[in-house]
Amino acid sequence: MNDHLIVRPARPDELDEVGRLTVEVYVADGHAKAAGTYAAELADAAWRARDAELLVAVDAGGTVLGTITVCLPGSPVADMSHPGELEFRMLAVARDARRRGVGEALVKSVLRRAAEIGAHSVVLCSAQGMHAAHRLYTRLGFRRLPERDWEPVPGMTLLAFGARPRS
Repeated sequence: MNDHLIVRPARPDELDEVGRLTVEVYVADGHAKAAGTYAAELADAAWRARDAELLVAVDAGGTVLGTITVCLPGSPVADMSHPGELEFRMLAVARDARRRGVGEALVKSVLRRAAEIGAHSVVLCSAQGMHAAHRLYTRLGFRRLPERDWEPVPGMTLLAFGARPRS
């Protein structure tokens, strides 16, 4: 991992960049259509920052390398969490920053945040084709929750994962 990586809340002046990065990653990886409604949701980092906790991973120079949205219990941004659970969504790592520990640092920050607020678990859903993300989640202690898989739109199954928080 990059020793100079910092995970922190996104600043207001970074929200447009965070939205662009998230859309760019999801579209390039084939998980969203550039002109689709999900891309519009991904682009709206201001909404995520207002109704959830929007984190970024930055390098020593302040370049945004990745982002994750942390949904507190009851957040309107949450898709699948139950009371007492912390959910995360929209993990995105810039293509040129991959394999540097950015995604891992972001997910670990969510696990720590869950411990801080006393959540009993962290949950997420992920598209079936996000194999690299699934490997990361498994490595960090997440287990599949097939009983909570769901379809936001017909024909698109999202896989559920959960883990216990860690300090």
